[in-house]
Amino acid sequence: MGTFDIFATASIASRKSTNPLPLDVDGTAYRERALAAGAEFVANVEKVVPLINAHRAESERIGRVANASVAAMKEVGVFRALTPLQFGGLELPPAAFFDGIMRIGAADPSAAWIGGQLTVHSFEVALMDERMQKEFWANGPDTVASSSYAPIGKARVVEGGYILDGTWTFSSGVDHAEWVVLGGGDRNYVVPLSDVTIDHESWDVSGLRGTGSKAVTLREVFVPEYRVHKLADTLNDADAGLVINNRPLFRLSFSAMFNSTMSNAAIGMTMGGLQEFIEQTRVRLGRQGTGTASSANPFMQVRLAQALTKVKGVRQRHLENWRMLFDLACREEEPTQMEKLRVRYEASDAAGTCFEAFADIWPHAGAAAIKEGNPMQNAFRDLMAMRNHGSAGREAAACQYIGSMFDQPGPSQSKVDMAMVSYYK
Repeated sequence: MGTFDIFATASIASRKSTNPLPLDVDGTAYRERALAAGAEFVANVEKVVPLINAHRAESERIGRVANASVAAMKEVGVFRALTPLQFGGLELPPAAFFDGIMRIGAADPSAAWIGGQLTVHSFEVALMDERMQKEFWANGPDTVASSSYAPIGKARVVEGGYILDGTWTFSSGVDHAEWVVLGGGDRNYVVPLSDVTIDHESWDVSGLRGTGSKAVTLREVFVPEYRVHKLADTLNDADAGLVINNRPLFRLSFSAMFNSTMSNAAIGMTMGGLQEFIEQTRVRLGRQGTGTASSANPFMQVRLAQALTKVKGVRQRHLENWRMLFDLACREEEPTQMEKLRVRYEASDAAGTCFEAFADIWPHAGAAAIKEGNPMQNAFRDLMAMRNHGSAGREAAACQYIGSMFDQPGPSQSKVDMAMVSYYK
């Protein structure tokens, strides 16, 4: 892995891209276009944040993100953010897309969760066979897919493709999707929503209620070969979609994008929760017979200062990592393996840090914070649920990152699945 320089924090160590194909565009011009589109996207997201916030309680109550919030996200381009240009998409820099999702997360964590999850699957589709892409975006650039990557259903090989049968759980935002991506270990299968049955009774949870992460069932559904994404192709820079999407955005790691997407919602929901804490603390009087302002509590002040610093720090770090990764791709470079693992760890660490920061100020939120409808208890429940997501596993990510620093072997590359690809590509 080479010598580790603990002071090397200003940039990401890189190397020449291993992709054998030269970019189809001028990287500098592509970057300038993308940055301008990204700035416009973030400004437009800000305009719909109040509306999304106004429908937060509705999303919580009905167990899926309110239609009005989904329409608002569609209007400002959330769902076309990662759609290829030739299909009417924006092809935004990841940092701009992530920034927009964070801002939505402060208004409604569930909206941010599905906004990120549904959209990141477009990135995966862009890596697939051209026939899959044309089918997927036949009705426009805002088409989205939900997913369930855990390979708990069954797939068997038949002539021309595969037969899927079984139930896949936790498909976030499936009520608003047109397609579903289903995990099968070493490959993922993309099926139209019409081929699945949604179990609307399967979603009964304490946190992230509005995500509507319901189970889907398939019975003997045929999936043609061109609707299948082989993860070995991603590992080996052989994704079929790069033939028509050989541009900087799609040179980035899909698995890294996927794992980082959850972090955006976590950061956003924590910033929104802290803002709510500040507003309520500003007017709340301490009980216990003192009647003094809660804002004067020195113990609260210390905890709040620490929480704000932590969350702002992980936000800045997360966005800067992705700005630099995008810049590398525009120069036909890529991060070293250790840097990939660092970014992977820091994305999962962002989720853990956000959860801990909010937990630290929770004892100072007052009794009213636990009332149904108080945004603070809502944020805390959502953060607890988010912390259990697989991509928030910072302990495993830390072991991969630090293990690489000491040249220790990672997971066996003989088994190519989502877990392995998330560390090695």
